[in-house]
Amino acid sequence: MLSVEQLADAIYEDLNAQIVRVSIEDNTYRVAFRCDDWQGAARQRQFTLSFQGVREATVTPSFFEVLLAETDHSLLWNHNDEHVSMFFSSKPNNPMEIVGRLYEAHTQLLNVWRPLSDYLHANTTSMQNGYGLLAKGPKKVIDEYARVVGSAMRYTIIRDYVPAGDYRVVLFDNSYIVYRGVSAAEQTGIV
Repeated sequence: MLSVEQLADAIYEDLNAQIVRVSIEDNTYRVAFRCDDWQGAARQRQFTLSFQGVREATVTPSFFEVLLAETDHSLLWNHNDEHVSMFFSSKPNNPMEIVGRLYEAHTQLLNVWRPLSDYLHANTTSMQNGYGLLAKGPKKVIDEYARVVGSAMRYTIIRDYVPAGDYRVVLFDNSYIVYRGVSAAEQTGIV
């Protein structure tokens, strides 16, 4: 029996990998996929990944080129890292510039995985008030926002909570499953 990490090491873009079924049964999220045999045989191999403790999933039947199993990924920060709130208590000289710089930093840090609106709670209008909640989310994200804001605004960061954690993520190209446990099984019949 292969582990999800072994499958991730074996799957590469030329194997014509395809998710053929996604189902949820008895609190288990199942993803069935097939791919050409990476050992060179002229056959397809078929697998089912059974995920437990799923927090988020965007996987749908589709082709994919890369399968990754990660324990440290920006998708996991919401579930594994300390959360904080960042409050501001001054007006910035140029709120549009601050929002633009935050957007740039956010995109570099999180790529396409999370939108800025998940964490940024202030806008240019609320910044003109000179006080309020600027952002809320994982400490890694808010620390980067604080670095970007620098001395343009006075701010305070307050600890919110630490989630239970211990989540992992499997990525099928741009779709993913955030989970706590997974098992992999190879099928000998048709998926």
